[in-house]
Amino acid sequence: MGLEKVCRAGVERVELQQLDNMIMPPMLSDAKDRWIWAMDGLGKFTVASLKKLRQDNRFEPAPYVIKRNNWVPRKVDILAWRAELDRIPTRCALIRRNINVMSNLCPLCSEYPETVEHLFISCEFAQMVWNVVSQWCKLGPVFAFGMRDILDGHSYVSGSPKLKKAFHAVCLTTLWCISKSRNELVFQQKHSSLQKVVGDIKALSLLWVRARSK
Repeated sequence: MGLEKVCRAGVERVELQQLDNMIMPPMLSDAKDRWIWAMDGLGKFTVASLKKLRQDNRFEPAPYVIKRNNWVPRKVDILAWRAELDRIPTRCALIRRNINVMSNLCPLCSEYPETVEHLFISCEFAQMVWNVVSQWCKLGPVFAFGMRDILDGHSYVSGSPKLKKAFHAVCLTTLWCISKSRNELVFQQKHSSLQKVVGDIKALSLLWVRARSK
């Protein structure tokens, strides 16, 4: 009662009542214990309710599937697949795996950390390569914010299915040549110019498409 006398205000009395209700012991009865199925409003388990619950949770976003292009060698497809999964041994990826590297900066520009998106998209050298490639293909500038934008870019190109597939092959070849120039610089200290990389892209893509397409 002493505590009740202290709580004179109306708000304090309400709070005190709420506290009493919270700490009040549970009410027990002589009824028989029973299981309650919380996933159904009736509290009764049925196979139909379990089936409905499973169907409601089934429609999850489908995993991203990279489209295979048989106009380029399999190794080029595999590189694109690994890049989309962030499985390329960039410097940032090596650091995440506790591998000691001298620096995490991109070897091509030496300005930003080398991630997959930076190496193939946002690096200044990569952007210049994509600009020249888009001009060579007589298309507008390539705007990409992630690997999927590069891998799905051919879908938005106007033209026949063969033309879209050819441009897809050019994009995959561009990824391959950028990665090749990066590895030559890291492991052989061999600098590749923009003209050489673009020349390799043109030569390889034309060679592969002509040899593998009909």
